Amino acid sequence: MIPPASTSPFGSLIAADGIIFMLAFLIGTYYAWRGLGALKWDTFMYDPTGENIRILRFFLALLGGFLVGAVAVGYLLAGQSLRVLWA
Repeated sequence: MIPPASTSPFGSLIAADGIIFMLAFLIGTYYAWRGLGALKWDTFMYDPTGENIRILRFFLALLGGFLVGAVAVGYLLAGQSLRVLWA
């Protein structure tokens, strides 16, 4: 059974915010991964090419991507709020 279409007027805005968040998250994760690759990990860790540092770098890149996505959605919500305020 196909669920009925949403009758909420904000349904399309929420979907657009979700898409923007996913895109910003992926792009932010990519650039965070590249940026973390430029660090000199041998000053922090004994084995800079080991599995532990790759896992740490991965989780830090995910955190960076999440923060970029959250900032993007924050800007979208602020813009939508201003549009509603002045409409």
